[in-house]
Amino acid sequence: MDESPLPIITDTTGLSTGYRILWRLKYLGLSIFGPAERRVVLSPRERAKWDRAMKVKAAHEAAGTQPDEQTLYTVSRMEPRRRPQ
Repeated sequence: MDESPLPIITDTTGLSTGYRILWRLKYLGLSIFGPAERRVVLSPRERAKWDRAMKVKAAHEAAGTQPDEQTLYTVSRMEPRRRPQ
């Protein structure tokens, strides 16, 4: 599995201005005060990038358009959280 950091996607389809501002603040906070470097699948910073990519992908699907390659790559790198049953 590729352990390089996920890219921050540039596509903002379906993301409101408020969401983007709060996302940047959250990401900045995790960068400064978050845990030490972890594997990609365990890092809260990488999870935030992946969640953002999933929202953009869902917005594209709802609009009937195709997301860009960077979004598809980011989405494919992680799996959804599994909820205990």
